[in-house]
Amino acid sequence: MRLIDADKAKAELLRIARDIHDCCGFYDGLKAGYQSAADRLDTMLVVEERKHGHWIEHSEHPIGDCSVCGERVPIYSGSKKYKICPYCGAKMDGKEGEEE
Repeated sequence: MRLIDADKAKAELLRIARDIHDCCGFYDGLKAGYQSAADRLDTMLVVEERKHGHWIEHSEHPIGDCSVCGERVPIYSGSKKYKICPYCGAKMDGKEGEEE
């Protein structure tokens, strides 16, 4: 997934539409297409900024609690620790005691 700035994308689509110089109605459809695409950006879903957290580990079990949502999760896959909480999507790159 690539996150983009929808406001800048909309401005660029509208700029392209404005720059289409039409003669005799030949490019009207193309211009309308760019304007329609720009308008559609306002109706698309928004991805929220990802939160960062850390695993609160339990020494007696290979589980941990997400510092963001508090869900208890088996945090290891083999010998590797999961890097993202499967419940809230927080990226587990923070350290205990840091502000989330």
